[in-house]
Amino acid sequence: MFQIVDWLNQATLATDSTKTDLLRKVQEVIINKDDSLLDNFLDEVLGFQNDRNQDVRKFIVGFIEEAIKKDPDLLPKVITNLLMLLDDQSVQVQKRVIQAATNVYRSALGWLSRARSVSEEMEAAWNVMARIKVNIVNLVDSDNDGIRTHAVKFLECVVLLQTYPTADSMRRDNDFSLEDIPLTLKIARRRKLEEEATMVFELLVKFHGSQHVSSVNLMTCMGSLTLIAKMRPQFMGRVIAAMETLHSKDPSQPNLPPTLSKSQVSSVRKHLKMQLLNLLKHAASIDYHNNITTLLTDLGATHQEVN
Repeated sequence: MFQIVDWLNQATLATDSTKTDLLRKVQEVIINKDDSLLDNFLDEVLGFQNDRNQDVRKFIVGFIEEAIKKDPDLLPKVITNLLMLLDDQSVQVQKRVIQAATNVYRSALGWLSRARSVSEEMEAAWNVMARIKVNIVNLVDSDNDGIRTHAVKFLECVVLLQTYPTADSMRRDNDFSLEDIPLTLKIARRRKLEEEATMVFELLVKFHGSQHVSSVNLMTCMGSLTLIAKMRPQFMGRVIAAMETLHSKDPSQPNLPPTLSKSQVSSVRKHLKMQLLNLLKHAASIDYHNNITTLLTDLGATHQEVN
């Protein structure tokens, strides 16, 4: 315990990268080695979120993510800090918050779903989490390409968490979905969450077809839509339709953003082919086999690849 106090004191006085090294030592002890100390030193570590060094602020985002993973009951104590860090002046810090929010949001839903009753404190924390979610969804229109990439991955997470799997759904370890939310949970109603997920999915489809999207974000969005179709096959038809809209039979005049260079168009077409082959393997794509195989043939897939 004295060692932790000493590291924190040294970190307060440090002016270079040793500050994050010292804070990492504190995290290692209070989260990974003896988490009974986490509550004791939480406020002291969070005090560094206003540090002038962006790497320190990025570290604090990661610390919050790990703390919630270790003990979701800490959510009311740290969620406002995460909301504040989402408004950070540094793009790098903002990107780290969006990245962390994917895990934090999953933890928040699980935490609420396991609760025997919902306290005022829990409701307040959930309201802050909802604000973070809305703010990140809006960042799909950010001027920064990197922020948009991270926002797309967060939107993917929202759609998967707030919809139901089906018999054909691809499963992953520790999956969470609307099935896991109790019908008695009044502050997070299944129907309302599902409606929101449908809106978020439509936003992804719109972004995917945007004429101003970069090649990196187009491929990221394509990957997200493919994963959603595999894990939530009820969206399969919409995803394939979105990919058909992108494609043109004439490779020299694809329905792609006019800002893309020839090499970027080539990369996007390769990525589209890979995603379609992925979807073709999925049992729920059987009704769309004609559409997919036609697209794949146009994209240069061999008979062998399609078979």
